[in-house]
Amino acid sequence: MSGWNLRAGAALATIALSATTLATGSASAAAGTVYYVDAVNGDDAAAGTSPATAWKSLAKASAAPLAPGGKLLLRRGSTWRGEQLRLARSGTAAAPIVVGSYGRAAAARPVIAGHAEACVSLEGAHIEVRNLQVGLTGDGVRCSWAGFEVTGNHNVIARNLITGAAAGVYIAPKVRHTAVTANEFVDNNHMSQLTPREVNPNDDSGAFAILIQGDESDIGWNKIRGSMAFSYDYGMDGAAVEIFLGSRNRVHHNIAVDNETFTELGTSKEIKDNGRPADPDGTSGNVFEYNLITGPQTHTGLVTRGPRQPGSPPDPNGPVLATAFRNNTVYLTHPESQGVVCDAGCTNAHLSMSQNIVHAVVKTAYGPDVTDSHHNVFFAARQHQMGGTDNVTADPLFALGDATHPLRPRAGSPAIDLGVTSFGRVDVTGRTIDTTDGPPDAGAYEFNK
Repeated sequence: MSGWNLRAGAALATIALSATTLATGSASAAAGTVYYVDAVNGDDAAAGTSPATAWKSLAKASAAPLAPGGKLLLRRGSTWRGEQLRLARSGTAAAPIVVGSYGRAAAARPVIAGHAEACVSLEGAHIEVRNLQVGLTGDGVRCSWAGFEVTGNHNVIARNLITGAAAGVYIAPKVRHTAVTANEFVDNNHMSQLTPREVNPNDDSGAFAILIQGDESDIGWNKIRGSMAFSYDYGMDGAAVEIFLGSRNRVHHNIAVDNETFTELGTSKEIKDNGRPADPDGTSGNVFEYNLITGPQTHTGLVTRGPRQPGSPPDPNGPVLATAFRNNTVYLTHPESQGVVCDAGCTNAHLSMSQNIVHAVVKTAYGPDVTDSHHNVFFAARQHQMGGTDNVTADPLFALGDATHPLRPRAGSPAIDLGVTSFGRVDVTGRTIDTTDGPPDAGAYEFNK
């Protein structure tokens, strides 16, 4: 766990995202100037307004006079190392600025890598970035801090491959309404802070696929794997989705395989030099639903916290309020795995969990004072330390022999019709949740009757 300061499994990475019906651009977008960039054959002295007159550098592209409805297209097969794409201009809700690719469909996506800070900096608003590869693995070519650094509001990051960073996507404090949709995050396993314990025993940080410090983000339909790295302080560290300071974010319909933790949440009691708190509104109201969390290397599904452990000093990163964890499937086989952990005096004010399937080895759920836990299926762990009602302790009967959907429930599963509330319209595969034939199921899949 950071201090801030499958193979039930490989098959899950093949689940199609066709049900997301993600558009390639806003239908209402107004026409605007299109600019082209080609790292191989471009020329910064050219006009940049056609493939034949494409620019060459990202510095030139970053200075493009983009207006609402405009586009910036990077040629497939191009690679930019050590350059940053800085997007400081803004579109509108009706006419966003779109950044994407052009060229032969069979060619590799455009690659932006090797920047010491962020490979793509989203500073404006209403910008959509699609179909790029951001980052490479390895020192000297990775995006050393972030693949995407988001400091503007109402931006979309969709259908990109993001790899090799300390934070694949970083959403800065006070940023609102970022959509991170249908991307593939692979091996964002770099530590941004890594010091021996004798220097500082609680400051290691990094290996995040997505780090959220902003609010009202929508994180959905992504495939996330390999968010883990060595830590002097914690042994291993990293998370698929880390939320620190952020509130009212929705994390849903993601497939997370072999990440150190799926999600950890925290706040800060730090007082800044100006006398104001670092997190004036706290961390609260984050929702996790219809996620698949698995892989033999994953240690923990969800980690959150209350204000303090009885008899101990206040938790420096608590309390985190009103986290909702519902209709997720957690299947962990690591010998030290824990499904859900809410410590430091955690109560119903800090966590509610319903209609999940949780399979783990050490603990299915820990939160001795939590009673808002209901209609879940728990199985296999040596310990379960959480109250609640209408929960089932039984084998969820996963279809582990199914090469495509090994964590869907089989006929006879106790998860079928266990739920009472339909929290979404579709399950993790995009299948409609039809409650006319019975109550909703527990877990991320809706059984096909």
